[in-house]
Amino acid sequence: MKEITKGFLVFLLAGLLAAGAACSSSTAGGDGGNDDGSNAGDNDNGGDNNNGGDNNSGGDQTVGPGDLPVCDTFEIQAGAIPPNLLLVVDKSGSMDDPTQAGSFRTKLQDAKEALNMMLDQGEGQIRFGWMQFPSDSQCGPGTVGVQCGDDTVSSIRTRVNMLIANGGTPTGESLENANDYQGLHDESRNNFVVLLTDGMPTCPAGQGRQVTDSDKNLALQAVRDLHAAGIDTFVIGLGEDLNNTNPDLLNDMAVAGGRPRSGADKYYKANSLADLQQALQDISGLVIGCNLSLDTAPEYPDWLWVFFCDENGLNCQAQPRDRNHVNGWDYDERLNQVNFFGPLCDQLRSGQVENVQVLMGCAPPT
Repeated sequence: MKEITKGFLVFLLAGLLAAGAACSSSTAGGDGGNDDGSNAGDNDNGGDNNNGGDNNSGGDQTVGPGDLPVCDTFEIQAGAIPPNLLLVVDKSGSMDDPTQAGSFRTKLQDAKEALNMMLDQGEGQIRFGWMQFPSDSQCGPGTVGVQCGDDTVSSIRTRVNMLIANGGTPTGESLENANDYQGLHDESRNNFVVLLTDGMPTCPAGQGRQVTDSDKNLALQAVRDLHAAGIDTFVIGLGEDLNNTNPDLLNDMAVAGGRPRSGADKYYKANSLADLQQALQDISGLVIGCNLSLDTAPEYPDWLWVFFCDENGLNCQAQPRDRNHVNGWDYDERLNQVNFFGPLCDQLRSGQVENVQVLMGCAPPT
């Protein structure tokens, strides 16, 4: 068995589910969801056992495989997949302004400190990449300066600490370049962008001096295009002057990016260093994978069951499948991984769960 960085172990078991299979059946011993992994019992709370433990959010939950004839059991290594995360950071001239009225700290100083904290906390768990904009002293769009990878923190930290505020705000073209970067189109893992900006787009139409509808629409469309490509964008607005005057575009971008916050403010408002640190910490927690990669793709994805067990693989509790991604788990066929949501994800991140077992059916009953 393979120990992974999240602190829990994963086993993948395969069971043959075929009518009349020439093997002994593991007899049910109680209600599904409270059974030991070796005798996952019937689920009598209103649903068939033939849906992989669905939790339909409002209907009955079905967990556990019920009376399951298991003819073969083997172990497959699995592990959490570090996501790609491209930091797209505004270094325009206004980043030299104070984050808060009356403060002696600039937005750029706060950004440097908070970004370094994020890099320290996410190292080894997030594959960071780096883009700063503008790329010159005027309206040059940002380009990828450090590609997403496993050992990029040191290189990115150097670039963070060397940032100097100048130029306009070519947000839209920079995000278009982020979408053109093939490293974010990695189908083996989740891919994200974090946009950190302190103002409205002013390039190219505004020539770095004024905000135009054209530049705003370009930025919004760029986020939509990223999301359509499977790349979600987190949007952070830095500074009281921005957040107290014109939040509408950033709210729209946060919604379009697929990662809006709940409540009236859809993007992450950062009016202080503490706000920015909290925003980046929250985003890190969301992107650090609550997922388990499977070395073998299940032949029948609807016939999967997931159990949380103790460190010895005993006292297993069946967990509900939730295709609405609120509280439970679901299988991502494209990435061949099991994703966890809500309290189940919290339990994994906090270390409360030391062992996860995935039961894979080889064939549905006929």
